[in-house]
Amino acid sequence: MNAEPNGIDVWEAFLDPQGDYSLPDFSAVTPESLLSAVHSATDYARAEVAGIIADDAESTFFSTTVRFESASVPMTRIASVAAAIESNHLRPELTDAIAEVWEVLSATRTQILLDVDLFHRIEQVSVTDLNPEDKRQQELTIELFVRAGARLGEEEREQMATIAAELTTLENSFSRALQLDTRELAVHLGEAESLAGLNEDQIAAAENRASERGIDGYLLSLNNFTQQLVLESLDTAQTRRHVLNNSMARGSRGGDGDTRTQVADTTALRALQANLLGYPSFSSFAIDNQTAGNPDAAADIVSSLINPSKAQLDEELGLVRDRYGLDDVAAEDVKYYLAKYRADEFGIDPDEVAKYFEFDTVLTEGVFRAATGLYGITFAPYDGVTAWHEDVRVYEVTDVTERPLGLVLIDPYARDTKRGGAWMDQLVPASRLTGLQPVVTLSLNLAKPGPGRPTLLNPTELTTLFHEFGHVLHGLFANSTYPSTAGTAVPRDYVEFPSQLNEMWRFHPQVLPHFAKHVDTGEPMPAELVDALIASEKFGQGFDTIEYLAAAMLDLSWHSLEAGEHITDVLSFESEVLAAAGFSPLVPPRYRSTYFGHIFASGYAAGYYSYLYSEVIAAWVSEWFEAQGGLNREAGDAFREAILAPGYSVDPMSAIERFFGTRPDVAPLLRRRGLAEPVVEEDAADSTADDEESAVDADPTAASANAEAPKQHPNHAKVEAQLREHGVDPEVRVFAEVTPTAAAAAEKIGVEVGAIANSLIFSSGGDPVLIMTSGAHRVDTDYVADQLGIESLDRADKDLVREATGQVIGGVAPCGHPAPIPTYVDVTLKSHPVLWAAAGTPNSMMPLTYEQLLTITNGKEITVARDDT
Repeated sequence: MNAEPNGIDVWEAFLDPQGDYSLPDFSAVTPESLLSAVHSATDYARAEVAGIIADDAESTFFSTTVRFESASVPMTRIASVAAAIESNHLRPELTDAIAEVWEVLSATRTQILLDVDLFHRIEQVSVTDLNPEDKRQQELTIELFVRAGARLGEEEREQMATIAAELTTLENSFSRALQLDTRELAVHLGEAESLAGLNEDQIAAAENRASERGIDGYLLSLNNFTQQLVLESLDTAQTRRHVLNNSMARGSRGGDGDTRTQVADTTALRALQANLLGYPSFSSFAIDNQTAGNPDAAADIVSSLINPSKAQLDEELGLVRDRYGLDDVAAEDVKYYLAKYRADEFGIDPDEVAKYFEFDTVLTEGVFRAATGLYGITFAPYDGVTAWHEDVRVYEVTDVTERPLGLVLIDPYARDTKRGGAWMDQLVPASRLTGLQPVVTLSLNLAKPGPGRPTLLNPTELTTLFHEFGHVLHGLFANSTYPSTAGTAVPRDYVEFPSQLNEMWRFHPQVLPHFAKHVDTGEPMPAELVDALIASEKFGQGFDTIEYLAAAMLDLSWHSLEAGEHITDVLSFESEVLAAAGFSPLVPPRYRSTYFGHIFASGYAAGYYSYLYSEVIAAWVSEWFEAQGGLNREAGDAFREAILAPGYSVDPMSAIERFFGTRPDVAPLLRRRGLAEPVVEEDAADSTADDEESAVDADPTAASANAEAPKQHPNHAKVEAQLREHGVDPEVRVFAEVTPTAAAAAEKIGVEVGAIANSLIFSSGGDPVLIMTSGAHRVDTDYVADQLGIESLDRADKDLVREATGQVIGGVAPCGHPAPIPTYVDVTLKSHPVLWAAAGTPNSMMPLTYEQLLTITNGKEITVARDDT
């Protein structure tokens, strides 16, 4: 076989390139071509592995690790094609072949990753002379084998192989059963009166769906979530109850669509798998290599938002009951009355709002325009491509350099052969190893309008489109050597960050006026309607957050089972978990266990918390972009190069810290969701710790807006005492709210961000090092380590920060520490006559001159980045 991964026989089956891109010819997909392709890919991989093992020469990175990476490329490509077909247009004749593709790929992957001879060759590779990206690739490859079980004994490896095969079968079975039951539980209504409250287009779509199935009346199909969109509009309580009951019954009625056995067996097998690898639970295993690091950190951020979300929901329901004279609100009525209150209170007619969000205009003048404004890329229709369905639109993306960047395939409409929800996939990941340009897909489930009718989006669908396009940009901007680390191939609790960040542009004043134009008149959306729409966004966040948190808690609980635990009464376990965490049946989880496809069929096992974890970063970075002026090309280009382009070829959170000079904190997330923000309490300094784990110690039940006056903290007295020792008259200012970023602090005080003197604690071999750097600069840790003559410089965790300073991340002062810390001061701070530094808590600042800063820290002057001269 050809050793070049793009020239092997697999492409002859049906993957002949279309145009200038390695885009498969979907019109040639048959069960036979699928199976031929997957066997070609797996045969190639096994042959390459045999060649690596048989090589008598010394193992090198290129002869062993890179060759292994190349051997995996065809299998990855076939998996991407199978996923695109299965998710978007799974024709009945392809169902069995797709299932077999997954089983063949899983078996081959497991066989390769448990091959001790191959692993031994890879372990022998020296990293001494490797560049940083190659060294990381070597480390990630070894980690891949270890987490698959390559270091286990022979008997345990056999068990791992058996478990992997069974899990693949269970995941496929869950997916097929859920798709079947979702289709069967579509709500069939005979009379138009039952649809009162829906608009003409929604009623026509329901009638069309019924006609397509060959039945009379109307058919309301179900989306992925528990809460169905039509629940906000249906005026008839009986119909609402019918819809919610059908939605919540999925996977639990017996028969071919029942998924309870798959849930029970999958969670038991995952617990056993984790135990074999030395982990107490699958959540411990799954989160070990994620950004959160451990299940406690994931559970803590989920738990920290329960109380403020419940308080917000109680307030929202109280307003609903008062306005509409209700003694109680049933579960099927909550979304309806929240939407009704939002419409009445803010003067918003959902149907009228939708007329300003016509899909094509939103796509070209909103989504594309924002990407052009921020990154300089442009989009044009790309003809001559055959996708999996006639509804798919194809666009070629051109970079700012006028070179083709990649393709985007957009599939907007729902169909019976398509799974629910919205998603992005990398059909072809870009990488320097393969030389391929990215081909990415974006799939929605919009109701297809009748002939000649426009596709109108509600605000939720608008957000979804911008969200998924954030993933698209992440894939398009991939600039990695190896496809396994390219684009969106990052940890689950980080991958949602770029997509959630991109949501910020949907109502942004630099973007919205270009696409929010009335579909009939072309008139722009009135300013008062824009203001009302934005104001209304935070109403209902209590409900939305609670239903998400309930699902995230379910996920973590299922995957906290230990080896030997096999929960067969799935619904009872679910009820017990939710009750123990304080969730009310009034707000069912976004997904019940029996239709939680994210965790039982889509790779998010023990990872559903990641949406919240990523949103912490997204909310924080969105405030950073606002501070840069919004659609700022310079900021966008820098962000693309440092954060989006590297994918997993660098550690994501290290990239965040290098670029922004700190780790994001939770306060912007609370502001984004309209929830209470934590305050710095005298006995709980950690509550506003400036990192993604800050919610562990937060007291989110207290709103800073209600604080009577900022409290003095013992740390302030320690800082003031040390200032006086050096002849500096202290002037500590304490604010009611925290200033989580340099930009926020600069805005609060009214100075340039460069005048903010950030106190950053790093670790050098476990010992603390304090670097005082300008808020306008990032610390290049490799460069600084070279200057200091030390091997490495890493950001300290919060425990080291507290031990060294007696303070918390985000509030570290340059002085007032239990013992002196070696300190280095960024020389660029010298250009500002007055500097502002934290004073021991995240809600305090103090002014200093550059000379005073050098004096109180006994600091040595350095440059913190190569271009800072």
